[in-house]
Amino acid sequence: MILEQNKKEKSGFVFDIQGLSMHDGPGCRTTIFLNGCTLNCFWCSNPEGISKTLVPLHFPSKCISCDNCINSCPESAITRKEDKLLISRKLCIECNDKICISECYTDALKLSGYEITASKLMDIIQRDRQFWGSEGGITLTGGEPLLQISFVEEILRRSHESYIHTAIETCGNIPFKNFQQVIPYLDWVFFDLKHFDSQKHLSGTDANNALIIENAKRLALEFRGRLIFRLPLIPKFNDSPENIKSIISFLKEIGQNEINILPLHHLGREKYNALDKEYMGLNYPTPTNNDLLKIKKIFSDNGINCHIGSDTPF
Repeated sequence: MILEQNKKEKSGFVFDIQGLSMHDGPGCRTTIFLNGCTLNCFWCSNPEGISKTLVPLHFPSKCISCDNCINSCPESAITRKEDKLLISRKLCIECNDKICISECYTDALKLSGYEITASKLMDIIQRDRQFWGSEGGITLTGGEPLLQISFVEEILRRSHESYIHTAIETCGNIPFKNFQQVIPYLDWVFFDLKHFDSQKHLSGTDANNALIIENAKRLALEFRGRLIFRLPLIPKFNDSPENIKSIISFLKEIGQNEINILPLHHLGREKYNALDKEYMGLNYPTPTNNDLLKIKKIFSDNGINCHIGSDTPF
């Protein structure tokens, strides 16, 4: 009987769990980062969370050139050219074993996430609960958390039944039925609006914005918790007056009057090296304080409450 229960235990893939988080909802929170995303934003600060499949991260500074990974790889996906380790990412995705990780004794190779059961994650959440205070809770982010909908529904349901405040951060580019599965267990939703020009949205994220806009409209109608739209502000990409005015018109259309600006930063750029990817975000400057205040004034002058970064009043 116990074995049968264990077989049915839901599990998911996460790449980080941060306790004592102060910027992802009200109070002190536990923020859980889930693997997989439907977008590929060039400025993403969590590139290790984009792939649905766990992939190796390589840290050359820790490598001692023992070649254990090369010798153990069943797919011959790892080679060495002079002093540089080369990983065939296409071959690597097809490998289910990832023996190279366990054969690396210096942590030069690590997986981009790990599997965890719902019960184990709930144990961590309950452990952290004593540190949240009266207004805290959990926030599920990623990646796109609603890609792992069965696992996420289980975590949100259990949390809701335990009177734990729940929030998600979403890019919105998922079937609306995924939202409908978790709405009964959600208190807050943070929803990104990246660009209202479909082609520019496609160029910056590898997806158009049609589903995102439709989901935002439906969520504004059906969700009775707190819905906070966010604008990741990328100078030279989505800070034009035309895009800001489009966002204002959209918010008014769906009866919303609040937005949170998240200024571009480059803190995640070193992660791209570990994935053998080029970080394109450096082609775009971080917005200055004056830039942010100018855009905030445009929103405010048009009746939209605008908050910058962690200044969001929770």
